[in-house]
Amino acid sequence: MATTSELQKTEINDLRNYFQDNIRILSSIGQFSYILKIRADQYDVSLTLQLDESYPSKAPEIIITAPRLAPDQILVVQRLLQTYCETVLNQPMILLIYQRLLLWFDENHIQSLNINSNNTNQSANVGHLSPQPSTNSKNPVQQIHSSTSRCEETENEVSKKNSMKTAEDVISRIEWDDRLDSRYFRVGYIDRFLGLQEKAFNEFDFKVDLATISDRHSSILAIPKHRIQYFKYNNEIIWDKETRTDLMFGSTGNQETIYDVIDRHDHLMENNHSFLTSQDDTPIELDHDENIEESRPLPRYLTLTDGVHRPNFYLSIPLNDPNFLTNAITYRDYLLSTYPTSFSSRTTTTDSKNFHLTLLTLHLETVTLFDQCVTVLKRLQEEIRYHCSYPDRICVDFQGIETFYDRTIFIKCQQNRRLENLRNLIVERFCEQIEKQRINGMFLAGNYAEFIPHVTLLKCKRKFSSICPQEMKKEMSFGRQTIDCLQFASIGRSDSDEQKSISIFKLDLS
Repeated sequence: MATTSELQKTEINDLRNYFQDNIRILSSIGQFSYILKIRADQYDVSLTLQLDESYPSKAPEIIITAPRLAPDQILVVQRLLQTYCETVLNQPMILLIYQRLLLWFDENHIQSLNINSNNTNQSANVGHLSPQPSTNSKNPVQQIHSSTSRCEETENEVSKKNSMKTAEDVISRIEWDDRLDSRYFRVGYIDRFLGLQEKAFNEFDFKVDLATISDRHSSILAIPKHRIQYFKYNNEIIWDKETRTDLMFGSTGNQETIYDVIDRHDHLMENNHSFLTSQDDTPIELDHDENIEESRPLPRYLTLTDGVHRPNFYLSIPLNDPNFLTNAITYRDYLLSTYPTSFSSRTTTTDSKNFHLTLLTLHLETVTLFDQCVTVLKRLQEEIRYHCSYPDRICVDFQGIETFYDRTIFIKCQQNRRLENLRNLIVERFCEQIEKQRINGMFLAGNYAEFIPHVTLLKCKRKFSSICPQEMKKEMSFGRQTIDCLQFASIGRSDSDEQKSISIFKLDLS
């Protein structure tokens, strides 16, 4: 008779063949013998199942990640699946759980995203994973396929009324229109494991055959075009597959085209950019005898509200590694003692607890909105923890120093794709929640389209290169930091006019 371990291995192998690229399998993770993450791209949902050594006599722990669902819906479906597990114990149940999840979407009339799947033939026989008979006249897979067909027919009828330009048309326009700057465009797409992701347009290689390259490729960032969901210009959605928005060409009846969008953004930036701002949104003190270079381009922001709303809260990675803190404090004290009159009073506090790497800044018009931010973070906790932990923890390296506008001195963070993905994930989820819950008075203000992870040290009264030019040439290693938590903090001013940050909430990721 096969042991529990052998039964698990057999089912895992069958699942791998069944789902192919839509499943991620981790083994021997802590107390769990397996952790499975299954993607259902047609509903933009991921099903995470944690199996211990007692499975299948014990039900797996279930986690649902679904940006399109409200928190109470996610709770309902998780409880439904957990209860369903109790009825199918002592047999392979992963595929049954997955099918029950899809059936729930069908029962609740949640429209599919009409995303082509690599698993169109998954109904084929796969060993003992063949679907179990149902008491209904149609089994769950048949019902789901029937519902999907109805949705596709409806969408086809709509598309006949007003033909929409494709994602390929948008890509071609950005690449070949000399009047468009590709640096200001971003692409939202479905990742098989992480869900909805967003990256800069220039990070992709659209000249290769995207349909043949995985988005997990080590050197080429490329995706099949059918997984592209939207395009943004300066964080305004200008093409969206689901809502049939087309501000690039105006093909779906929109009155604006991309040139109108660019003119509107440029006009807003010129009106709102009344003072020069450093990357951490603290005003830079200028000597009266110095002029700002007129040729310096206006910064491009993640949102349109930055000129009106200044950030008063931020989400960051607290830096607590002893080696990093020692090196950072030692170097900062060296600068202060060597050039005692060169630095602004608005500088980083001497408290070592204040060292952090900012991921996101916000403007909250009322204090009560803080509770909603904390609620959003708690909902994202499992998704963020998974992103930061697997296959191993994100570790950030700090090497050398740099400046913003030759004024703000910061410790450089080495390029880290997973850190950038984490930031994009959090920004996207916050935007989704603000729109979904119609939260008024919460703005993602102060976030630049180009994310430059850094740790601020000091602010100069004059140009840093003129004060101590030799410092920029030094090769310094400040250490590393493992991401084990995030902190949500307020930005204020103390009586001495020194920037004061107060940590209000910490999200544990350990």
